[in-house]
Amino acid sequence: ASRVSSSPSPLNPSLLQQQHSRGTSRRASPRPVGRVNEENISAEDIYDAVYSGKSAMVVSEPRLKSKGEGGTEDNMKGREVHSHWLPSPCHVKTVVDEWLDSYKQSREEGLLVLINFIVRSCGCKGVVSREMFDSMQNAEIIGTLTKEFNEDSVNYPLCTPGPQLKRFKNGLCEFARVLVRSCRNSLIYNEHLFPALLALLTGLSDSQVRAFRHTSTLLAIKLMTGLVEVAVIVSVQLQTTQRRYDTENSKRAHDRASDRLEELKMRENQEEVSSMMNATFRGVFVHRYRDRLPEIRAACIEELGVWLKTDPEDFLNDGCLKYLGWTLHDKTVCTPPLPSRALINLLLHVS
Repeated sequence: ASRVSSSPSPLNPSLLQQQHSRGTSRRASPRPVGRVNEENISAEDIYDAVYSGKSAMVVSEPRLKSKGEGGTEDNMKGREVHSHWLPSPCHVKTVVDEWLDSYKQSREEGLLVLINFIVRSCGCKGVVSREMFDSMQNAEIIGTLTKEFNEDSVNYPLCTPGPQLKRFKNGLCEFARVLVRSCRNSLIYNEHLFPALLALLTGLSDSQVRAFRHTSTLLAIKLMTGLVEVAVIVSVQLQTTQRRYDTENSKRAHDRASDRLEELKMRENQEEVSSMMNATFRGVFVHRYRDRLPEIRAACIEELGVWLKTDPEDFLNDGCLKYLGWTLHDKTVCTPPLPSRALINLLLHVS
């Protein structure tokens, strides 16, 4: 199968390079959820939120004592705003929203932050500078970052022993899910963010460095799962619009033209999502479902089962089912229950 190009043309942004934090702390950054006139979110901020995923900073105004309760003249002049930590399952959503605000201000700066978050999630100590971002192709950037790694190194977040592994993996998957859902009505279709992001992940997934290959594959297939969900939604909307257009023949020509334009726009969106799905499937899944690393093989087959169940219209065909069949007969696969569960779920869904 043909590979998706992992080296899109370099961008030519005009803003100065954003400085990124490279601290080693794994606590979520102590900043308020809603920040005004402060520096933009950094790659390290996103990484901290994904790695910990347990709490978020919120702003509150404590009740002040009156004079009769022992309050002083000074503290009655105004309310001092305090920040405190509260458990929040929405912390990943918070950093995604903050990052989207930053991206909308400067898409090049925002994309650079996201790239460095991915690099950090791979356990790489290198940073993609603004100069690299402006002048290098993806393959050159990956080659430069590879110098920071031993190809067989197992010291990266997705291989962290203990409960932290599950927490980080769940946080990374949640980040991909929230990112797609937050962009599904707009940025998915702008032909910049997701094509550039998926092109980078495709290049990393072909790396000899297992940390790059493992982390980028997981992110890419989770992003594709989000795209599959979007494709199903767009398909339903398109069918509804088509039926309305076909049945309401009594409408004036102007109203029918408006419906027709809406239908054409939805078809464009459908084609855009389909193109990204095909590129990810051929560029990542087809090459990684038989990776020598069992964790990568398991992730690919598990996600294939999700795609088959979510969108059987596009995935329930010989072109996709053959990978499940090959895995069932491949004695080198270390996790046979995964393809079996995927097949059982599929049969239950279509029966």
